[in-house]
Amino acid sequence: MSNEQHLSILNQGLENWNEWVKNNPEETPDFFQADLRGKQLPGIHLQKANLKEAKLQSCNFSNAVLSDVNLRKAKLQEANLQRANLENADLRGVNLFEANLQFANLQNANLQGALFSEEVLFTQANLKGTDLTGATGLTIGQIESAATDKTTKLPDYLDEELEDDFLLQM
Repeated sequence: MSNEQHLSILNQGLENWNEWVKNNPEETPDFFQADLRGKQLPGIHLQKANLKEAKLQSCNFSNAVLSDVNLRKAKLQEANLQRANLENADLRGVNLFEANLQFANLQNANLQGALFSEEVLFTQANLKGTDLTGATGLTIGQIESAATDKTTKLPDYLDEELEDDFLLQM
């Protein structure tokens, strides 16, 4: 279960939370299995936090600092992660149906087995070095609207479609 003190500080407001994080850099925020559905947390600092299996549906994490965070198997349906920094985040098995990831930094994030839908927005998201193996529900159009590189690992079904597209252009 999540740390009750951390939940209490978060419930005192975003400014109080970010101030507490600034003054307690040795603390690792623990929101394991927390129910934060619908919270408005733009610009929140949750670097290295444990949000494993948290209920985060419809949360606003725009401009949030979520680097090195553990979001494994979290529920982020309809979450706003626009411009969020998720660099090196563990998002294995996360549910991102209808999430907004526009301009998000997912560089070197682990999204193995993540669940997506066609409604997920990836416009100009940074997917360089991101591992999407085993992810479901992605389209080529979504990937093409994001920044990728040779270290980006795509699900097999997208790798095959991209290879087919390349061969058709020859």
